[in-house]
Amino acid sequence: MASSSFAIRRHLLIGAFVVAAAAAPVVAAYSMPEPGIPVAQCTGGEEPDQFTTTCVPFMVPNAGSPYTTTAANPDVPEIDGIPCIGHNSGQCIGLAEDQALIPNVTPRSTVSASPTVT
Repeated sequence: MASSSFAIRRHLLIGAFVVAAAAAPVVAAYSMPEPGIPVAQCTGGEEPDQFTTTCVPFMVPNAGSPYTTTAANPDVPEIDGIPCIGHNSGQCIGLAEDQALIPNVTPRSTVSASPTVT
């Protein structure tokens, strides 16, 4: 009789482990945290900073890339037909800066003999 009670205890213990192992994924699925509240949208002229999670002003306007590629060699970017590889990188930087300049703005005020400016 002693050997059969030992077998029953062993089967009950194994059954308890099986039930616990089967219930673990269910418990883990229900204990997952809910997604956080989304960050509010930034106002115009600002973008969210991924490191500080705050809105920061745009540093550079999204004007597109000044670099283009040719069909002959799509791996080498170029500006105005000048390939941007090691020996002429200064020319490419200068041309990229020239293309990124904002056109000259003409002032709307005029100077006259009158002390008021219009």
